[in-house]
Amino acid sequence: MSLKGVPVFTMVAIVWLGVQAEAQTPCPELVRLRNAATEAWRQAMRAPPSERCGALYRASLAAEATFKYAGNNRESCDISVASLNQVEGYHSEAVRARDNACAGRPLRPYPADIIQH
Repeated sequence: MSLKGVPVFTMVAIVWLGVQAEAQTPCPELVRLRNAATEAWRQAMRAPPSERCGALYRASLAAEATFKYAGNNRESCDISVASLNQVEGYHSEAVRARDNACAGRPLRPYPADIIQH
């Protein structure tokens, strides 16, 4: 399985988490959920290929919990629409990676310059 490009998702998530953690001190549950989702993603990326499907399943559930909490508490946690869209994107990325890993496909499609015709 190809992991090319996966670290980009992780780096964006970590940066977003750091910025949002400072701004969102009234919502410790959101910070806890995001930290759990980030850790689940890290563990999934370190898992051997034979265990990656299950690890990505757990990561997608953690991302979903973060997204649901953020959506349900957007106003009380002062979460912008842009930030909520980012959280939704992280969840979608985790689901896509899970689906690909569980189907035996690369986590991300190969770039056009790698595919030989």
